[in-house]
Amino acid sequence: MSQGALATIISIILYLSSLFGGSVGPSKAVPPSVSAPAPAASAQMEPSTTTTGTGIVTGSTVVVYDAVGSRRQIAELHRGDYVDIMQREGSWYKIRVSTGEIGYVTAFTLMPTDKKQIDNWSRPTGLATVLGYYLNDSRSPSLPPLLANSDVLTAIAPWTWEVTAGGNLVATFDTRDVGATLKRAGDRGLKTYALIHNFAIDSSGNHTFNSQLAHKLLSSDTARANLIANIKRTLTDWRMTGVHIDFEMVPATDRALLNKFMQDLYETLHPAGFEVTIAVPSKTRESFSDSWAGAYDYKTLSRYTDQMMLMTYDEHWAGGPPGPVASITWVENVVRFALAQGVPADKLVLGVAAYGYDWPSSGRGRSVTYDRAMSIAEANGAKIQWDDKAKTPYFRYGNGRQVWFENRRSLTHKLEIVNKYKLAGISIWRLGQEDPGYWDVLREML
Repeated sequence: MSQGALATIISIILYLSSLFGGSVGPSKAVPPSVSAPAPAASAQMEPSTTTTGTGIVTGSTVVVYDAVGSRRQIAELHRGDYVDIMQREGSWYKIRVSTGEIGYVTAFTLMPTDKKQIDNWSRPTGLATVLGYYLNDSRSPSLPPLLANSDVLTAIAPWTWEVTAGGNLVATFDTRDVGATLKRAGDRGLKTYALIHNFAIDSSGNHTFNSQLAHKLLSSDTARANLIANIKRTLTDWRMTGVHIDFEMVPATDRALLNKFMQDLYETLHPAGFEVTIAVPSKTRESFSDSWAGAYDYKTLSRYTDQMMLMTYDEHWAGGPPGPVASITWVENVVRFALAQGVPADKLVLGVAAYGYDWPSSGRGRSVTYDRAMSIAEANGAKIQWDDKAKTPYFRYGNGRQVWFENRRSLTHKLEIVNKYKLAGISIWRLGQEDPGYWDVLREML
């Protein structure tokens, strides 16, 4: 994952999760049961009113009111619920919910869609992997692009369980939201992976990929065995395809321990019918002492995984100097190194960024989505430029600020690498941040 982009987003989400009960226990979350809200006794009923389309709720919790501008609530909806759109009235939609009530919701909480087309759609076989990382973030929600592009996506990995040093799992997500999302993904033939991570509070009180946590966990035979048992139980309870391990900043000295953990995990889960995948830092040469990538033995890890996702982004990151998030030469060199280490091409998945960074003339940058980058450029009259060597877009504005990001054009060059080396496919960090044009490019090139 992106270090800079992820740190800010997840810190906020984890804090809010603690306020609203996102963590449900030290070992596992209980899969939620989702039911439609009961109709209000005073709700208006108009079963014969003409329907103009279908919409899906994109807000986390959306109140249905009895009239435009009214404060009288007649129903409550949740992200992913379908409703009938009857008409639009300014910044409001008049809708009918599944229980028959007629009411109004603000337009920005609803996305028009074609439910019949989605429900009747069946997945073609033999598609290249297109995995989307899914995050429950109201500012750049992952759900709309998932629903709109399930013909392209083949899998999702929602940001879900945090590990403890003892090998337990802590749910760092909204169980209802993710449970409903997993069902929708499964109904559309997408694979679903539980993302297991070590993004946790460190000794300084900061949320980060915790190196000390990873070391304590991996250096204990008991903790590793406990974690493997908890992962297997969680995959069974949640009926998921498999696991996606995202352990970052693992100390280089724990290289053999990480290999051992992945071997034991694979040999436990595979006989039970579960898939094992892992995200690994990018590197173009081996360095056994490197604090970022030294712990990751590409060849051995690929032996004990079904797919290995290269995090081919953050070549330049928020804490460093400005530059391309993923220049094409660097990306290709990472792929060539992985293949030279013995990673089978059909297990190798190319990580694709959907974001960028906005750097000041000096100091730390900040992460930006594609939409945010476009808004900054428009507000400042900045011209989008193209770095033909890096094959990425960028622009300058204000007092020496630079924005480097990814778009549909830069994606085409990444996909050329996928096709050139016959890789398994791509993974996108993350859904909801991307240039909407990504999806047509993927339909055309993969």
